[in-house]
Amino acid sequence: MRQPEDRPDPNAPMRLRDIIPIAFPHGGISPAGLRREAKRGRLRLMRIAGKDFTTLAAIEEMQRLCVVEPEQKEQALHPDDRSKAALAAALGMARDLRMGRRGSKLKSS
Repeated sequence: MRQPEDRPDPNAPMRLRDIIPIAFPHGGISPAGLRREAKRGRLRLMRIAGKDFTTLAAIEEMQRLCVVEPEQKEQALHPDDRSKAALAAALGMARDLRMGRRGSKLKSS
């Protein structure tokens, strides 16, 4: 299956400086940035004769690995839930005091 002339074969190795305009047409990344991603384990590189190569398929995989998921906000606790949690914590402290483990979590080494 042939690729359109404006888009090279996704598995063809290309020099980093040559693949950037294709994979990142609006810029924002440099060969050094791609090397950093390779050191982080998110981009497969090939080093041939001291020159770094990668493929469009490897860049696409790196982009998937670099997606930042939105942070999950903690659900607000109902006042009754807060009370129950405080009571459970107090009961746990009282149990520790009765068992002679008072302050064991607060001691420093």
